[in-house]
Amino acid sequence: MFKKIASIAIAAMMLGSTAAVAASAAENEEPVAAADNGSVVGADDGSVVGADDGSESTGAGNVIYFDANSAGWKNYQFITFYLYDHANGEIITWGSKNGRMKDGGNGIWSFDLDAKGITLDSSNAYGCIFTADWGMQTCDLIIGADCAGDTAYCTGNQVENNVDSNKKSYEVKWKSGKYGNPYCITSIGNVIGDYFWPGDTAYAMFVKFLSSDGKDGLQNALKYNGKDSQTTIDDTAKALGLGQDDIEKAVAEATAAGAKIDWKKASSSANAGSTAGETTGGGNTTGGSDTSGSSTSGGSTSGGSSTGGSSTGTGSVTSGEDSTIYFIIGGVMLAAIGVFFLARKKREY
Repeated sequence: MFKKIASIAIAAMMLGSTAAVAASAAENEEPVAAADNGSVVGADDGSVVGADDGSESTGAGNVIYFDANSAGWKNYQFITFYLYDHANGEIITWGSKNGRMKDGGNGIWSFDLDAKGITLDSSNAYGCIFTADWGMQTCDLIIGADCAGDTAYCTGNQVENNVDSNKKSYEVKWKSGKYGNPYCITSIGNVIGDYFWPGDTAYAMFVKFLSSDGKDGLQNALKYNGKDSQTTIDDTAKALGLGQDDIEKAVAEATAAGAKIDWKKASSSANAGSTAGETTGGGNTTGGSDTSGSSTSGGSTSGGSSTGGSSTGTGSVTSGEDSTIYFIIGGVMLAAIGVFFLARKKREY
């Protein structure tokens, strides 16, 4: 009798083992999708709710929208909107209650320009920033009169804050694909952005960097970036797509304006000759090379996010079940052996 029970138990355990193998195989057919290495919490290149880069804008009228879901920000009261005229300064001052957006539900916030008496002139250039209670913030985004009804969203990337190199800003785009993030030389000489302000050029930006005695200038960068003047100038010029002849000309121009600059053409690591193009404004070409979204050392970052597991060649993450099934089979086999010996011992008695 005991032998029959043992045989039934062994058969049941073997059947369970087969079912476990089948279940594990089924689970492994659909690997868990990994987060993009360039993403941050809740922001995978515009793939979150309401943040499809190629989709149409959310609303209509003289209202702009921001998808707060894409930023992944937590524990805030208001999403705020900072607006400035590129040539004439602030329109909505930093920290002002006038910049508070309206919660439309589902993470979408709106700002009615008409209600605030704001008109964007198509002949001017404007920039904006979105924040959580004037704390966590996006990078700058060019905005025009034709952005009414459009929705801004965070891409999942972070870039160096152009004023404070110790901080990062969330990269932001319009869902319609209009405009972009203005090219900027940061406080330590790195280049961020992917779109020229109207009328701006890589060369003009570089001359201003060499000439300025403020936080956007060469002398300020040298205080904090740990590099000498020659290296800083070459690195910034290369990020802007400028060559040695362009640098030589810009240095001469800045020196004539009173700047003191230590740079030698013979020691330059930049490309020989002149590589500056004639493109001005409204585009994403920085002279001779495309540096869209790029930066020099210490610039943009992917946010340091983890994929949460070991990635495969297809960008997926394994579920951790591969080794588990072997433990199950091993356990079943040990149990079967135990039952066999018990049956044998029973027969001996």
